[in-house]
Amino acid sequence: MAALIRIWQHSCIRWHYNQNIIMLINYLKIAWRNLRKDSFYTVINVLGLALATAAFLFLIDFVQFEYSYEDFHPKAKDIYRVTMDRYKDGEYVVTDCETNFPLAAIMKKRLPEVMETVRLQTMEEFSTVNYGNQSYIVDKVYAADPTVFTMFNFPFVEGVSAHALDAPMQVVLTASLARRLFGDSPAKGKTIKALQLLLTVTGVIKDVPPNTHLKFDMLVSFPTLSSMGWKMDNWQGNNNFTYVQLAPGADLAVVNRKLLPISKEFIQNNRFTAEPIKDIHLYSHKTFEPEINGDAKSVRFMLMIAVLVLLIGSVNYVNLSTARASNRVKEIGMRRVLGSSRSLLIRQLMVETILVNLLAMCLALMIVQLLTPAYVQLIGKPIVLQLFSSRTFWGICAAIFVFNCLLSGLYPAISLSGTKAITVMQRTSTGTSQGNLLRRMLVVGQFAAALLVLSASLIVYRQLSFMRGQDLGLNPSQVLVVKNAITGMPDSTVNLQNKTLRESLSRLPHVTQVAMSGSLPGVSLHELATMSGISRYGSKSNEGLTFYLYGIDAHFIPNMQMKMAAGDNFREGYPYENQVIISRQAAKILGFASPEAAVGQKLSLQISKLDHTVITGVVDDYHQRSLKESILPMIHWYYNGGAYYTIRVDTKDVQQTITAVKQVWDAQYPGYPFEYHFMDELFDQQYKSDQQFGQIVKVFSLFTLFITCLGILGLTAYNVTRRTKEIGIRKVLGASSASIVRLLSQDMVRLVLIAIVVGTPLSWYMMSQWLEDFAYHIEIQWWMFVLAGLMTVLIALLTVSFQSVRAALTNPVRSLRSE
Repeated sequence: MAALIRIWQHSCIRWHYNQNIIMLINYLKIAWRNLRKDSFYTVINVLGLALATAAFLFLIDFVQFEYSYEDFHPKAKDIYRVTMDRYKDGEYVVTDCETNFPLAAIMKKRLPEVMETVRLQTMEEFSTVNYGNQSYIVDKVYAADPTVFTMFNFPFVEGVSAHALDAPMQVVLTASLARRLFGDSPAKGKTIKALQLLLTVTGVIKDVPPNTHLKFDMLVSFPTLSSMGWKMDNWQGNNNFTYVQLAPGADLAVVNRKLLPISKEFIQNNRFTAEPIKDIHLYSHKTFEPEINGDAKSVRFMLMIAVLVLLIGSVNYVNLSTARASNRVKEIGMRRVLGSSRSLLIRQLMVETILVNLLAMCLALMIVQLLTPAYVQLIGKPIVLQLFSSRTFWGICAAIFVFNCLLSGLYPAISLSGTKAITVMQRTSTGTSQGNLLRRMLVVGQFAAALLVLSASLIVYRQLSFMRGQDLGLNPSQVLVVKNAITGMPDSTVNLQNKTLRESLSRLPHVTQVAMSGSLPGVSLHELATMSGISRYGSKSNEGLTFYLYGIDAHFIPNMQMKMAAGDNFREGYPYENQVIISRQAAKILGFASPEAAVGQKLSLQISKLDHTVITGVVDDYHQRSLKESILPMIHWYYNGGAYYTIRVDTKDVQQTITAVKQVWDAQYPGYPFEYHFMDELFDQQYKSDQQFGQIVKVFSLFTLFITCLGILGLTAYNVTRRTKEIGIRKVLGASSASIVRLLSQDMVRLVLIAIVVGTPLSWYMMSQWLEDFAYHIEIQWWMFVLAGLMTVLIALLTVSFQSVRAALTNPVRSLRSE
């Protein structure tokens, strides 16, 4: 008996299983037949969902990359960078991300929460290295404590981390730099030369990942600095980055409170604070950042666009499905009369939605595959999701698929299946007032999103144009920049070499002037010396302020076409080391009533060589950094051993002039690499992330507008079809084509105007927040939103007119043929 029951149960299960398979196949056949029958609307739905999905995948990859900074460090959640808040008379002035050499040892000694410390010092002096008879330019070099390999995750491919940076004259290279220097042969144990020092390679690490704020090619042992005469107990200048690893569960607020007495003891009115390393890339915009960081507001804006695009794709499907519900009324009614339950009807309609979304997902993946190279070029960053090869990518695709199926299919399915059979069979209206209201609200939301992205694109473009067109206080155009082959403090031999090269370059036909400087406008602030405590001789020290010391020769100011506000350039016949030229901002901070009042006055710089220097001139303020930052107080001192040659050339035969400069260079420095840039291009590199943001907004704004237009095109086509006979009767009664077009367009224009009213305040607020990150920015004007609104209206009219004009020109006889 028991055996018979089991056989019967098994048979029932198999029967139900077979019935479900048959039913599913039947649903798929019906769904495919309906999609083929309404092929125009199917194409619009599939294309809209596919474009929305592809755009979302690209944008979410960008967002994930920006939020992934430092994730490859296993201890990242416990690592913090210590920064210095500067105050003047009790008021906050600025925050430096560099601190003092002795701070790390003090923190480890006095704070029990600190498990490990690492100091990193930018070493521009080591940017040229020699191996054999060849010289190489190294982009980024740090001096580092040995603990850098225990705190951070930089895996070794040659050597081991233990003792790699313990002794003087030791270096660790990245794999790519090791290949440049030594090819495929082992690097460990080899000797390279930099700054006339012989350095031993103790190890090679994998290339540093792109998603970190600490990018470098070579690490020099910190003891090397001591052997070079650097004072490691110096509290006068903030020179290095200080990182600390706190004990798991340590309270950051408690650590920052414990830093207060250390701050008062060693830096008086200023204050040390620690910030999480994972917050640096998106939230830290302090002075002396290792690189130009990202912006959390821009990333959130990208995330918002990604969600908007995905929603618009689904909204299009909902709008078309609910609008065309009347076409399915009799089919649904017959099924209800023949006994189909509401759940079965929902299943059938959901199968149709799933099929549409499946087709859309396949098309989206094809679009992603096709456009990935263009996307990488657009954002200038590597792909994080590793399209088609990572679980994360497929997980996101699955989530999008489920999201789209539920959002685009559930409401139409429930709405269509919820009507009673008799009501459905008798229905002659085109839809309920609730359904019409929902569609109008969704259309308003679509056009509000379109207005948002249009106005954002316009404002970003205007801001970038404003920054590029702003007077910088100097002229970087037509200035060729060549990095000096000899770095470090010059001696008599180096001075002679620099002078010889400068004179040789000056004699070239199309070279108008040649100068030398220790830094350049637009490059890293690490190439500038900084100092607090500078004051007018005999007056109270300005402890709370940082001044930037800029080493230049006597030709730099005229070469950069900078304007003197008062006084003169460096004076011949007077010891250069006793002269400085300050900026107008520095004169103001130092308390001089006017630039003229500063000329001839003495400064106390607390450096033996530069103490009691005389101000020979005041130069007008200029932008050493981008317009996102405020003007810096600059103090220029004479330095003829700068890291850069700045060569102003005329506009004739630029390429020939570059060739001539290279020939002069090779004659004096054979074997040294000749690398040149144009200063205006270097300066514009500061705006690279903002330009990429503008490009991304522009491109995906077009995606948003196109997907919106697809949905409006489908709705308009349906409305035209629904009102075909009405249009025919109106034309028979004498209505003009223009009045027909106006009839079909006026509802959409009304919705667009409502969308403009809704979207303008939101757009104004969001773009005002974005502009706050710029020290110098445009003012948002009312006409920007009027222009964006007019463009939105124009786009809507063009989309609607595509169908309405054709309907208005159709012969009314064809419309009324069936009557």
